[in-house]
Amino acid sequence: MSSAPGLAKRIAVVCTVIAFAGCSTVSRLEGATPGTTLAIKGMDRTELPRTEKLESKATGQHEFMATTPDGKKLYGLLPLDVNGGTIVLSILFFAPALFIAGFRDAFPFYQVDPENNVIRYKLKETDEWKQYQPPVAEGNRSKASFDALK
Repeated sequence: MSSAPGLAKRIAVVCTVIAFAGCSTVSRLEGATPGTTLAIKGMDRTELPRTEKLESKATGQHEFMATTPDGKKLYGLLPLDVNGGTIVLSILFFAPALFIAGFRDAFPFYQVDPENNVIRYKLKETDEWKQYQPPVAEGNRSKASFDALK
C-alpha cells in the first residue's frame, strides 16, 4: 500500500503534468498596414487582424511570413516570453514538464510591420509596444522554411 506522502506526491505530479499539457496563449495578431496577411508555420495564411492559439515552446519557434497588400514580405520568428512561473513549478514538481509543455509562451499581442521590417509585441493591451527586427539570418531561415512548403 502507498503511504499518504507518497500518494500526495504522485497526485501533485499528475496535476502538474495535466496543468502543463495544455499550455498555450491566445494571441491577437494585427498588421500595421491594413490588408496585411500572416502565415505562421503550421497554420493557414489569413488577413489580419485575427486571434490564434499559439502553443508554448520548450524547443523550436513560431516561424512567420507577413505580407503587405503591395507584396512587401517580412520573415522571422515570433518573439516568445520566458515563463518563470512554469520553470519554477517544473523544477519543484516535475522537471521533465519543461520539455513536455514548454516554458516559452507567445505574447498576447503582436503587430507585424513588413514596411518597416519589424514585429511589435506586448504582454498587456495597455503596455507600450516592444519592437523586434528579425536578423537577416533568421529571416532567411524562416523564408527557406516557407519556400520548402511550396
